[in-house]
Amino acid sequence: MVDLARWRRPGANEILLVLLLLATTGFILSWVSPSYSPRVYPLSSFLVMAFLIWRVSRGGRISRALLMIGSCTSLAVSALAIARVWDVSVVALVTISAAQIALLVSPPVYGRTRPTPIAVRARGWTQFVRQPPTWLLACGLLAGMVVTLACLGSMDFVALPGCRPAASDACSALVEGYPLRWLTAHQNVPLIFKGALLKDCVQWALVSTSVLYLGWLWLTAPDDPSEKAIHPNS
Repeated sequence: MVDLARWRRPGANEILLVLLLLATTGFILSWVSPSYSPRVYPLSSFLVMAFLIWRVSRGGRISRALLMIGSCTSLAVSALAIARVWDVSVVALVTISAAQIALLVSPPVYGRTRPTPIAVRARGWTQFVRQPPTWLLACGLLAGMVVTLACLGSMDFVALPGCRPAASDACSALVEGYPLRWLTAHQNVPLIFKGALLKDCVQWALVSTSVLYLGWLWLTAPDDPSEKAIHPNS
């Protein structure tokens, strides 16, 4: 029978179970997504992550550190693939990776992996996923636009579509932007590819907002000493 009281105030066991469910969901998404194929093998990565979660449940400090590194890497890889892939599954993987990081740095999981384990129960699930302030979203969007413009420093020459080989000297143009090239010039007239610009802005805005949100969660984490009582059966 499920103890609802324990789930309302989750401890390390409940959080690690949710972490395993998130890992399973991420594995399924990366497996079935027709457009997203990470460089690592999803099944082997999932099995390693499941083993590390089990080790954390036994107090493994190194395993927790490895999980945090893996989640941060997954977040970066997924976030930097948004513009190129442009698939809802990639956004879902970014959200899952960010949620995994938030759970791994939570006081209950940290308490489980201390040299002398301390049983900590959170106030509730909203402690890990809280509504951010308005300024954070605005700063994330602004930072995304700034990074998009800063990436104009990434340049390359490409062949213009529709050009004839005989006029090859006039068929190459300098294009700018990263990861998608969204700014070029044709006959000295600036040409902006709006679709590529939108995808780049969305990617960098999501990356910037995710970093700011995770940092805000960490800096504003509630610290209630009354929740840090030792309970052997947490």
